[in-house]
This record gives sequence, structure tokens and C-alpha cells, in this order.
Amino acid sequence: MQRLFILVFLTVSLTVSLAAGAHAAAPKQGYKGYARGNALITARELKHLIDSKDPKLVIVAAENELEYRLGHIPGSFMVDRPEYEAPAETQNGVTGNLIDAEGFTKLARRLGINKDSKVVIFDTKYDATRLWWAFFYYGKTDVRVLDGGVKAWKESGYDTDFLAPEKNHSGNFQASVAYPRLRVDTPEILTLKDQHKGQLWDEREQKEYCGEELKKGAYRKGRIPWGKFASWEIFKKKANRAEWVSAEEAASILKKLGADPKKNQYFFCQSGVRSTQALFTFYLLGWSLDKLHNYDSSWIGWSKDHTLPIATGCGMGPAVASIP
Repeated sequence: MQRLFILVFLTVSLTVSLAAGAHAAAPKQGYKGYARGNALITARELKHLIDSKDPKLVIVAAENELEYRLGHIPGSFMVDRPEYEAPAETQNGVTGNLIDAEGFTKLARRLGINKDSKVVIFDTKYDATRLWWAFFYYGKTDVRVLDGGVKAWKESGYDTDFLAPEKNHSGNFQASVAYPRLRVDTPEILTLKDQHKGQLWDEREQKEYCGEELKKGAYRKGRIPWGKFASWEIFKKKANRAEWVSAEEAASILKKLGADPKKNQYFFCQSGVRSTQALFTFYLLGWSLDKLHNYDSSWIGWSKDHTLPIATGCGMGPAVASIP
């Protein structure tokens, strides 16, 4: 009887010990609780990289010239949308589509980006994730987005520059499509009429979704009938519309929206820019990269083709309308 007691005691002790060890060895959640929190960087962390004069650091301002000239992070290079948009004639008149690998290689090299460079991207609105997506698509994955953008930098009290740094060197990064499923186009979106094939998220603002507003570049008002409204703003803090909410909040939002991790997730907006805010958030939360797809032509491309169906009016459910 005593032997049996000792054996049971040892077995229980070993089980508890192994469980504790397994818990201790479990990977910790990253910044703000995100599984891939390292894809974000804080203003303080970026300042440390700059002050340490890290030779591999390349900072990119995903801004237009006005935004850039109002004060940018020292040493950062401006990259406005036209610099990485393909010529309209190559995209059937749909502006905003991503430039090809050859063009992206030239752009990255002009910025001094090497294969092993540490790229940090910031913005004023929402363009940083579009560039992050483009770099990822073309095989450059050591890219981080500044949480809070240039607002966070300025609010931290750090200095800004008003003149651009000299581009006196050339990088060696070679772009090639590494994650082809990150980018999809109209034929695949058409197949989503069958809801079992995936979920389509409309990341525009409410007036666009309802067909009350037509932004410059689009051809018709309305929405893709089987797309579900989920404005890009829901993943940003209300206070500044620049800083990401916590992973717990983001996961709660996706639960309310009914996002299904078993299904492929498709995102669109006006021109495939704001849509990357949502795609990036899904990525931060640890969703499989193979299931995340940006509809590059987005509403501009869809609205241009008059053979494609559209819907108007607000058909949003209360759960969606109440976020945030």
C-alpha cells in the first residue's frame, strides 16, 4: 500500500512538473499581446535604433510631399503612392495597382535597402501597411510599422526634419514574388459569391459602403454585394486613429464580426491601401499568412467593370455598426 502511495505521488508530481515546464516554455505574446507584435515598433524603440546608428536601419515615410514637409523622422526617405503604383496602362486603366518586381527592386535600391536591411515604415494616415504588404509580397520580411505613426513620434517629443536626406548610396535588395497569395484580383473575388470559399471585408468608410459617397478614381457608387463592412478605423484607437488597439480588443472585434480563422480572408477598399490595415491586424494576431489576401484593384477595379454586380443602401448588422 505504501509503495502504491509513493508511486501515485511521484506520478502526480512528475505530471505537475512537466505541465509547469511546458507552460514556462510556451512562447510569450509580443507587443500589446499580439502573436506577431514584433511587426510593430514603438517611437522609443525607433529612437534607440537611430541613436545607436544601426547601419542596417532604413526608415521610410509612407507620406505625400505635404505630409513629409510638415516634419518627418530624421533620416527618413519619402515614398508616396505614385512611386510604387504600376502605370495605369498596364493595369487596364485601374490606378493604384502595385508596381512589378523590376520596378520595386529599383525603388528599394534607390532607398539603399539591402537584403539584410531593417526597414521601418511610418505614415500620417494609413499608407505604412500598404508598403509593408508590398515589401512582404516581394520577399522583404524584416519590415516593421511604427505604431502611432508620425503622431507618436512627435508626441514623444522627438525632433523632426523638414529637408530630405541625401540618397547617396544604392542597395542590393532583389524583389521577387515570395507570397503570391497576398495579392489577388477580380476573378477570385467573384468566386466569393459562394460564402464557403472565404470572407470578404469592405474596409472603406460607411458612406462609401452604403453608396452615398464616390471617391475620386472610382466609377460607380456602392459595394460588392457579398462584402461585409469593417471600416479600417476599427483597429485603431479612437483617440488618434493612428495607434493600434490591443490584441485583446482586436480579437474581440473579429469575434463580433464573425471572422472565421478556418476560411480565407479577403480585404478591399478604394485602391487596396486601407484594406492592408485590416490584413496587417489579422497578421499581428497570428492568422495564417496563406489565408490573407488583398484585393489590389479593389473598388476602383470592380466599379470600372459594368458587368460586375453592385449593391447600394446600408445593410449593416447592429454588431458591425456598433464598432467601434
